Amino acid sequence: MYNLQVKQKDRLKILPVFHLLVALIFIIDVSHIPGNGIKDWIFSSVYFIAFLFLLIAGILYKKIQYNALRHFRLLFFESMLFLVGSVYFWSKGLSFVALSHAIIAGVLVLFMIYLRRKEQGALIIVSESNVVLPSLTGQRIIQWSELTNVIKRDDMLTIDFKSNKLMHVEIINADDISEDEFNQFCQEQLNKN
Repeated sequence: MYNLQVKQKDRLKILPVFHLLVALIFIIDVSHIPGNGIKDWIFSSVYFIAFLFLLIAGILYKKIQYNALRHFRLLFFESMLFLVGSVYFWSKGLSFVALSHAIIAGVLVLFMIYLRRKEQGALIIVSESNVVLPSLTGQRIIQWSELTNVIKRDDMLTIDFKSNKLMHVEIINADDISEDEFNQFCQEQLNKN
């Protein structure tokens, strides 16, 4: 059995822009808050401070050198602020705004879970019985009888399906596995089926 680690795209590059967009939503919320009482001023102050913090985090991204954990913390912070905003706007009788903030908070949490799964990396498992490929929702099991060819060259893995589909992925742990041994193993499995 062979475990091949698929090289992932750097999805963290889009997050500074995402933080800036969230900051923009916060400043729009601050501009539409009625300033009737102390509760309104506290909420406005918290949202304005969050706006400044996210603005700085988005603009100075290259200088601060955020890693994935810091981005996850920021996403969690943003989702909690949206939940607080949802409760606040609900108490003001603005149910549509409250619902939209709750939906945004949920989307942020789902986005954070998605990024966390992708950060761990995708694994292609090649065994005697089948080939297990990563997919968005879980794993896709491919039987050897569905394949025409499986070849590993340098850092690339090519999987040729009988349905005329071709999958070409870059793998990270290419040096750990002997090309000749892997290709011979795959050819033996293909010849059996």
